[in-house]
Amino acid sequence: MVPAASPARLRTGFGRAYYALFLLVRTEISVRYQVPYRRLQHGALFTHLQSVRASKHLRGLGRELQRMYTLRQKADYELAPDPNVKGQLEDPDLLDALIDRAEELAATLPQLDFSPVIPLLDPLR
Repeated sequence: MVPAASPARLRTGFGRAYYALFLLVRTEISVRYQVPYRRLQHGALFTHLQSVRASKHLRGLGRELQRMYTLRQKADYELAPDPNVKGQLEDPDLLDALIDRAEELAATLPQLDFSPVIPLLDPLR
């Protein structure tokens, strides 16, 4: 459970939760499939993970990365987001759930087959 925190700390938490999962996914793909880090950029990664080529689990991972990325963007770059987003960014329970979800997804990474989307991520292969 995330302890009571200031809005700034909550916003930082959304960013850290996203980056933790993004970096783990990027490392898993890079190490296992020898894809250079530079080819694994934020938008391309979560977009290609949602490809029709991808399994249900990869598409879910891509959707979750995209959702977390969007929250991170709002947290980092919008001081006065719309009221709905502002409420989300000030919700410690949402952050706690997001961290839990990121940890669950991170635990599944070694079992996932990323091979169907590797040609999308590394077209020079």
